[in-house]
Amino acid sequence: MTDYDPEQGGAACPIFPRRGPRAVVLCDGPPPEPELLQYWLHGADLFVCADAAGHPYDALPREPDLVIGDFDSLAGRLIDGRDGPRFLQINDQHTTDSEKAVLYLAERGINEVILLGATGWRIDHTIYNCHLLERFADRMRLCIAGPFADMVRLGPGESVSWDLPLGTRFSLLPLAGTVNGVTMEGAHYPLLGETLETGAFATVSNRVAMSPLLLAVREGSLLVTVDREPEISGDVFEDLEP
Repeated sequence: MTDYDPEQGGAACPIFPRRGPRAVVLCDGPPPEPELLQYWLHGADLFVCADAAGHPYDALPREPDLVIGDFDSLAGRLIDGRDGPRFLQINDQHTTDSEKAVLYLAERGINEVILLGATGWRIDHTIYNCHLLERFADRMRLCIAGPFADMVRLGPGESVSWDLPLGTRFSLLPLAGTVNGVTMEGAHYPLLGETLETGAFATVSNRVAMSPLLLAVREGSLLVTVDREPEISGDVFEDLEP
């Protein structure tokens, strides 16, 4: 996904192209680089911040349409929003602030959401956010945009064809139990109808050997991570072992 076009923005992302109403959610993890946030905001219909994410909001490339959460992270510095974003407080301790944002958007017919600032710092929050891709799969498409790689879900009966640069690194991880009929073409280590299980043989740090990369799943769901920058030095397939 190197050399992504900032003018087209995230709507033209190879692994998460826009297909309908789209929102960007800035979570309260390590903040993304401004260029990455701007890339995903380009073409997004809504911009939502979870709790303290993005504060102060006037420093962001675009003013949030909404700030949502229980606001525990904003305690003592909550602003009233008269000349800034709209605030929606939800006192529900059974959902995270990121989840509150996704629920809000799902109820309003947004069917594509990009989560930024959703990884890092706390491993429990990172894993929980990854599980949101599975939990909301029947209502929307989700993409977690990390600092170096992006994550999407590939569900049962799905197949994708991605035009990615030679050498792009990617990984496949079972998202909810056993995954059957996994096929992968155009990869340095291809698969043909394989079964993937948690703790079984590794399917991490593979590389694109030929574009397009073709992925398919018969049963189950996969978390697919794709590096944003191919790491190529000398021979494309030099040092490819995980």
